[in-house]
Amino acid sequence: MSRPRLMNRPPSLLKRVVFDGYDFGLQLQYVEGANRLLLERDGYFIRRAEHPLYRYWRLSKNKLFEEPDLLYQQLMELADGRFTESWQSFNRKLEQAQASPDRQAFTWGMVFRIAPLAQGGVLLSGDYHPGMVAVARRMRGTFLGPSRSWRIDASPELVRSNLILELGLAEEQFEILDTLQELLSDGSVASAEAITRINLGGAPAERQAVSLEDSSTDLYLAAVPSIERTKYTEAEIEQALASHSLLPHQPAGIRHLLQRTSALLADDMGLGKTRQAIIAAAIRAEGHPILVVTLSSLLINWQREIQAVYPEARIGQQTFDASVQWMVINYERLADYVLQAEHFRVMVIDEAHRLKEPTAQCTRHGFDIAAKVPNRYLLTGTPVLNRETELHTLLRLSGHPVGQLPLKEFCEQFAGSPEFRKNLRDAIGDWMLRRRKDVLPGLKGKQRQTVPVVLGEEQRKEYDAIRACDQQPFARLGAMRRLLERAKVPVVMELLAELDVADKAILFCEYKETVGVLKQLCESAGMGCVTLVGSDSVTKRQKAIDRFQQDDETRVFIGTTSAAGTGNNLTAANYVFFLGLPWTPALQDQAEDRAYRNGQRRLVVVKIPLVEHSIDQQLWQLLLDKRRLSQELIEPDPVAAAKAMQTTLVKVL
Repeated sequence: MSRPRLMNRPPSLLKRVVFDGYDFGLQLQYVEGANRLLLERDGYFIRRAEHPLYRYWRLSKNKLFEEPDLLYQQLMELADGRFTESWQSFNRKLEQAQASPDRQAFTWGMVFRIAPLAQGGVLLSGDYHPGMVAVARRMRGTFLGPSRSWRIDASPELVRSNLILELGLAEEQFEILDTLQELLSDGSVASAEAITRINLGGAPAERQAVSLEDSSTDLYLAAVPSIERTKYTEAEIEQALASHSLLPHQPAGIRHLLQRTSALLADDMGLGKTRQAIIAAAIRAEGHPILVVTLSSLLINWQREIQAVYPEARIGQQTFDASVQWMVINYERLADYVLQAEHFRVMVIDEAHRLKEPTAQCTRHGFDIAAKVPNRYLLTGTPVLNRETELHTLLRLSGHPVGQLPLKEFCEQFAGSPEFRKNLRDAIGDWMLRRRKDVLPGLKGKQRQTVPVVLGEEQRKEYDAIRACDQQPFARLGAMRRLLERAKVPVVMELLAELDVADKAILFCEYKETVGVLKQLCESAGMGCVTLVGSDSVTKRQKAIDRFQQDDETRVFIGTTSAAGTGNNLTAANYVFFLGLPWTPALQDQAEDRAYRNGQRRLVVVKIPLVEHSIDQQLWQLLLDKRRLSQELIEPDPVAAAKAMQTTLVKVL
């Protein structure tokens, strides 16, 4: 006899289960009150009708496995007999889904963005998925809370490949941003709203919010002592400075440092910040050891400057020596001095904007040392490279009350508008002293001139081919910038040929190969030249600088902006050429001011060739936008400052 068939049997409560390795998708019968149970477990109901898992509940495996039997019992109680489901069948469906995971279950419609960082590596953001978080963590990424993104020290191709392997994503689920991103203070990233973006073809990628709830946003930095006023009176400082030969503006800078346990001296490049800091540190240290942190390329310069003021000074470089009074190291050596920090009375941090990124190891080590040194002097002519938030870490490093504010509160009070930036200037006015070059009456001014360049027919075809090719955007960007830099070489050589025999020029390039090409052309034209690139040793760099400064026959200094654009004194030059532009106005200013600084007695002319109908013009506008923001923040009167700088923008026709 056949088994009787059950009629009108209640349907199963749990209709279907999917699992992607991280989350479960539960398709349930409608049960009133079930949504409350699932929301309590951080469940998410998929409401988009076009989604393949429409009307599924998405639930983390960790939340589901906390008490799965309790969830089952609660659901069955709410069902009140309208659906059938045993605990065994409920659990079996979960186990079957786990045994056959579908890694693409929740990736429908998701988009992930990869952007190149100016500091190196990439920035990963986009729609939230725990698999993306897992990939970022495996690649030792750092989560940046303010920008809701991950910084990963890897190539964009490797990041994308790992995401595809992990989540089965399609190529069209990735967006590659066209512009380099600037990593700012406390992990925030420069916003593009107020800054020109470089368009490499097609519509620019759209910015969207990202939710990464289960990632850490904490960035540990050692607590630095709060700034305090020192005991020095005006009369005591005046007496201490009586034996020094100083420019009229320099005693005020020394006084600014001495009257506080920590302060920022933000004088324009070429006003003698090094000399002022050396004298202030020596007075404050009272014979105790002093630690100076600077760039590798400036180690010799600091040693010379110290000896110029104190010829008998005992100076050590790089390797710790307890017997010397002055220890001069570069940023890469900071980790070696954390344990010796208490040995020093004063810490001088040259080019302090290098510590604006709190996720960098050198910043963490810098804070570890500063926490144990009672006096901390910060020096930089460019306290703001892109955004006002970049001051936040420096304020924190000094122990300033504004630096103790959470970044979100800091931005709410001081960022985003000229009025807020004025409030920030007022709040830090006692901490930051900044003078422009108008305090040096001997300077004749600086003049910027853009020079239009037209590509030849073959060069235009090559440029358009690069722009239209299927390479990644940042690969195309680099290829286009290299092409444009090559195209400017003959233009710059013609301009050099027009200079007077008494003129000297600095040529800044972005690429090392261009330096080599220019060197050969200058030598063939009978123009003495020297070069400086990143691979040169400190000794070789100094020899090139000394020869350019002292030898009348050496008329051209050729270098990459990254290697030659900071710290060096090149006042023998009265012309500066940029074959490629840096990404921030501060870097451009620093490079220009290798010539425009104390000791310069001629008008400095800066010539900037720009290729018509190319990314050159977009990058130039980007620099103008960033320059406006910086002026609003650190210049109390941009109009007066611009007048004092005697800087004009002239388009040479």
